[in-house]
Amino acid sequence: MFKALLHKQMLEVRRMYFYNKKRGTVVTKGSRSTGLMILFIFLYLMVLGAFFALSALVGEPLVNTDLSWVYFMIMTILAFLIGIIGSVMTTSAALFKAKDNEFLLAMPIPPSKILIARMISVYIMGLVYESMVMIPAILFYFIAGHPSILSIILCILGIFVLGFLVLVFSCLFGWIIALIATKLKNQKILTTIIIVLAVAIFIYLRFQADAFFRYLAVHGADIGEAMEGWGYPVYSLGLGMSGDILAFLVFTAITAALFVLTCFVMSKSFKRIVSTKAEGSKAEFKDSQIQTRSIGAALRRKEFKHFTSSVTYMVNCGLGILFLIAGAALLLIKASDIRFLLSSLTAGAPLFASLMPVFGAFGVCLLSSMCDIAAPGISLEGKNIWLLQTMPVDPYEIFKAKIFLHVSITGIPALICTIAMIIVLTPDVFTAICMILCVIAFVVLSGTAMLALDLKRPMLEWTNESQPVKQNMNILFSWLGGMILAIIFGGLYLLIGFFVSPAVYLLICTVILAFFTFLLHKWMKGKGRLIFAKL
Repeated sequence: MFKALLHKQMLEVRRMYFYNKKRGTVVTKGSRSTGLMILFIFLYLMVLGAFFALSALVGEPLVNTDLSWVYFMIMTILAFLIGIIGSVMTTSAALFKAKDNEFLLAMPIPPSKILIARMISVYIMGLVYESMVMIPAILFYFIAGHPSILSIILCILGIFVLGFLVLVFSCLFGWIIALIATKLKNQKILTTIIIVLAVAIFIYLRFQADAFFRYLAVHGADIGEAMEGWGYPVYSLGLGMSGDILAFLVFTAITAALFVLTCFVMSKSFKRIVSTKAEGSKAEFKDSQIQTRSIGAALRRKEFKHFTSSVTYMVNCGLGILFLIAGAALLLIKASDIRFLLSSLTAGAPLFASLMPVFGAFGVCLLSSMCDIAAPGISLEGKNIWLLQTMPVDPYEIFKAKIFLHVSITGIPALICTIAMIIVLTPDVFTAICMILCVIAFVVLSGTAMLALDLKRPMLEWTNESQPVKQNMNILFSWLGGMILAIIFGGLYLLIGFFVSPAVYLLICTVILAFFTFLLHKWMKGKGRLIFAKL
């Protein structure tokens, strides 16, 4: 029975990357998974390259000295944080809120086996994230350092041992979130605020990274001396990966003890958390609550309620809103510094100043592409899509409501960021209007293209809502497609910017974006309706 459970979880992990467009099927060998696999490998290698450059920056002053363990300590802490950030967002949903939990508990299967099978899938996902840091870190150590055979073996084993520590803390945070959810009436807003604050702290730390690395290069030895006493458990893995087998065994023993303790605690409360519904007040029906709306208004209200009621949906698909707002705030706060920098750059090349409105507009477009609210629009309906299919509603009205959700939620922050860009760059009125029109056209096209892609390749078979939101390749395609489109339009102006004014170029781009939006809507009115009816 455990083998069948484990097989089911592995199928869900495979579905994350190789989900076929056929409903309810996983891509198999020889089908259309080749393109997705190539894309995934390409993106993974790009991330590995970025972390290899970071490893070189951190390790250059440490690897060739007796402080290689400090280098490994820093990189393992970073890998641990990346693994936690990547997996903790879905751990609670994957372990405790999966739709098939009650079905499995109704079967003669011990809850501990269900929990362990799900924890293995969480371990694999955490391992994927933390290995993005550890693999390039170890590779740089192999190239720049002088590792022994024992150190090479311990470095490879350290990747898998660290994965268990990531699993322990991911499960711990997921367990706490699920436990709190059974006691609170409405935890969605609080959870969203906590996640937003965590992201803000992460962004702040990222901007302080350069200063940290400079400090590290000068005071690496002092850090090592400070950690040798009370910090032994913290740096034991770093010390072990540099060749100290005793320290490696100590870290392994600590991780194993924490893992066993986590399994014991969670197995005791797994069934209770899964079977306990969140507390809430009973609603009393009143005739006065009945409201009538037009079909479009009712569908738009449904989409807004779905978005605001799902923390997973809001955080993962609407995170770009924070970047747009933060970008607007940064532009206004640093307006004088930015103007001084631009004036310095354009002093020797006056024609370069004419490029700024175009670059500013498509810079906002680049940030807005990080909002992918419409990307899982069809997939989020899941098995309940038949409810929409049986309603006396034109499918095109459903499409427009989902696109409207994306445009309204993304468009307002994008407009604010564009206005902030206009205040900083101070273009003429006509160019400013063209910047606003171009950004709006880009947001509308992005939402339309995202929904069309999800309509073509929906992910309807899922056990928890985090799968179509975090494990949907359509979101990755939408995100990359939007960024590439913004970069292409902005980069193309480098070639013709000295012959075409910014306002004219932005108007041409707006017309092109509007034309492709028109074609996509025409497709959805025709073939899109038929595809939706057959899902």
